[in-house]
Amino acid sequence: MIALGLVIGIVIGAIPGLNVPLAVAIALPITFKLAPIAGIAMLVGIYKGGTYGGSISAVLINVPGTPAAAATAMDGSQLTRQGHAGKALRMSLYASIIGELVSDIVLIMLAVPIARFALKFGPVENFALGVFSLTLIAVLSEGNMLKGLSAGVLGVFLSTFGLDPLTGDARLAFGSQELSAGWSFIALVIGIFAVSEALSMVERRGAGPIERSRVRLSDAAHRLSREDWRHAAPAIARAAPIGVFIGAVPGLGSAISAYLNYGIARALSRRPERFGKGAIEGVAAAEAGNNSVTASTFIPMLTLGIPGDVITAIMLGAFMVHGLVPGPQLFRDNAPFVAAFFVLMLVTTALHLVIGRIGLGLFIQAVRVPNQVLYPVVLALSFTGVYVATNNLFDVGVMLGFGVLGYAMNKFGFPVAPLLIGFILGPIVEVGLRQSLIIARGDLTVFVRHPISAVFLVLGVVALVWAGAREWRGGAARGASAR
Repeated sequence: MIALGLVIGIVIGAIPGLNVPLAVAIALPITFKLAPIAGIAMLVGIYKGGTYGGSISAVLINVPGTPAAAATAMDGSQLTRQGHAGKALRMSLYASIIGELVSDIVLIMLAVPIARFALKFGPVENFALGVFSLTLIAVLSEGNMLKGLSAGVLGVFLSTFGLDPLTGDARLAFGSQELSAGWSFIALVIGIFAVSEALSMVERRGAGPIERSRVRLSDAAHRLSREDWRHAAPAIARAAPIGVFIGAVPGLGSAISAYLNYGIARALSRRPERFGKGAIEGVAAAEAGNNSVTASTFIPMLTLGIPGDVITAIMLGAFMVHGLVPGPQLFRDNAPFVAAFFVLMLVTTALHLVIGRIGLGLFIQAVRVPNQVLYPVVLALSFTGVYVATNNLFDVGVMLGFGVLGYAMNKFGFPVAPLLIGFILGPIVEVGLRQSLIIARGDLTVFVRHPISAVFLVLGVVALVWAGAREWRGGAARGASAR
């Protein structure tokens, strides 16, 4: 059941629009007929496989299969264009496995203390973490910080459409029933990445096809060198524990972890100019951060009965159907099951490595497909994926609109990644800010009186100052060279 779940998850994750929560939800009724550990094994396989699977299409065709894989696409797709698709696929797999393994070990050894600490994250701390993550937009926008911040602000603005998260009132719906729920996240992601990339390919057609690599994994161009690991290892070592902690905080999720770790890797890199142009450590940081949440999201669920994300919320139903009530009593009353679950997590990671390694030889064959064939297929999958996910033709139109927006942003030098970051973090920052001020009765000092919040805000200021200084030095250097 683990292997079946992994294969299903990898395939679903690699197809734009078919998201992992949807796959887990569809598979949930099937598990009711199975033994508890067998049914949950299948769901865990789908979860882990799908979280990794998004990186495959992100690397090969610059279309993230999952929102978190958008961070992987920033460097993974560039490596493919440079003829190193196998190298990017290998690193995404190995970084994912390392992140999963670290997350599994932490779940087994430190679940209870981490869950207790994660519960200290209330609205104040979530707001500060969101603000700190938003400041990383400046770090990711080397060369034109103003354009990057503008894209981030646009993303935050777009996140305000739809129902007010606290009052339930419709905002910026303009009388439209479809807009009352806000912009579809799936339509936005597929639009700004898949559709915009297809439009760019049409424009580049006259200049000749993008150079494609050979497809033998044994070629030196597709093997990871010691130099690659020297750059990637520190990024993975930082990303895995950070991702574990983010996964343990209910409501944050893998997309935030991927982008946060990507930004940190770039900020601390000895060669930040390589990021966005094919930095192997960019792929490593994004994938290790993305996949290290997979086990830690179970920490609050198993110990406290609080799901860490949407997927564990669905899986909570599987536990309940089988008579397993998550919380402190689970460890006391069902200790054999808990032990079996811990072993299951480790076995799933091991099988993931085997299946992923076998699959690399198949995945890389996508680089052989001519662009004239590849991108019509991508567009067809995009249309189908959005419609299947939302069952709404309006969202297909939204996808096309965001595709044109993404194309225009790329054309005029505005990075699209900050827009997605702002869209993801906007609701977290807004809800955290408003709830904090309600609790504190409008007292803004609440954000510095909470130690965790104060630390994140200070880090955010440091990140902005550092990015601004780097931008100024870069501008001065360019001016001097021009003279």
